[in-house]
Amino acid sequence: MSNQSAVSIQVLDLLQGAWKGEGRGYFPGVTSFDYRETLIFTRHDAKVSAYEQRTQKRYDGTTEWLESHWESGFIRVLENGDLEFTIAQIGRTEVLIGTVESQGAVFRIHFVSKTITNDPRMISSARAFELEGDTLRYEMEMHTTKVEQSTPHVKIALERVK
Repeated sequence: MSNQSAVSIQVLDLLQGAWKGEGRGYFPGVTSFDYRETLIFTRHDAKVSAYEQRTQKRYDGTTEWLESHWESGFIRVLENGDLEFTIAQIGRTEVLIGTVESQGAVFRIHFVSKTITNDPRMISSARAFELEGDTLRYEMEMHTTKVEQSTPHVKIALERVK
């Protein structure tokens, strides 16, 4: 097993469990919003973890949290140590490829879309996770047919809950 594979497997171990937090969403042409999210990572086997994301959002000027987004999928370690992130959501599927960097106890995963299907608006997406102890920071950006370059969409900090 390569050193990169060992680091990627270690990250899957460290992600296991549930994470909750609140963040902010924004994108050209979309009303900015506050949101809260739960991420759950469940180990399937040595090189695969299941993933689930449940999101509620609150638009500016409102107090009510509304169910808004739900996606699920898998993260698996590839032979070269890279990670493959396969995500299904209503109306779209994505496959992203990622690399893991470690600096001491901080791990960064940067995913870039390889394929996006069933959503002609989407050109590309990228997701970045930063794991430090019981804190998981997450950012997502998109490039769409209406926005000419990859642009930040959501940013959140989550804490481990179990």
